[in-house]
Amino acid sequence: MQRDIQKIDDDVIKIKRIIRNLLVSDPDIIETLHNHELDPSCPDDYLNTNIFAFIRIPGVQDAARNFICFSVDDVEKHPSNTHMKIQQIQFVVFCHADDIKTDYDIERHDLLGYLIRDLFNYSLGFGMHATLIYNKEGVTDVDYSTRTLRFELTRPNSLVNAVQENKYGN
Repeated sequence: MQRDIQKIDDDVIKIKRIIRNLLVSDPDIIETLHNHELDPSCPDDYLNTNIFAFIRIPGVQDAARNFICFSVDDVEKHPSNTHMKIQQIQFVVFCHADDIKTDYDIERHDLLGYLIRDLFNYSLGFGMHATLIYNKEGVTDVDYSTRTLRFELTRPNSLVNAVQENKYGN
């Protein structure tokens, strides 16, 4: 590959890496995902099994599983400052009906939603405050209950890149 993929200068990719690391580093999230097939002492195994860096609808499963999916989007330029942009991070939690109950008398999708809010709301982990702007319960079908959370960031709009020439001559 022509580019050094490990040094990509892209806000979306950087934020997704931060989110992945924060999610798998949180033992309460790993416990609440409740995957008996994985060892909680190896939280990286939850990536692409229970934690996805893209939004997906769970397919047919042999076992009841719970998922955290997330996306990062550049939404728009800041309305009053073109040097800034607004990004949104969206989490969708899917919890199977057969595994919705927890030992804490809190439904699993609500507990995972709380843990995500606790970890990310007003966090400076992205260089700017992440602020919760949306928190809604839903269903996908008879099997999955969901909780969708959306956080908003106001970030610099890559001004350094805007004045550079395309390094490939395009």
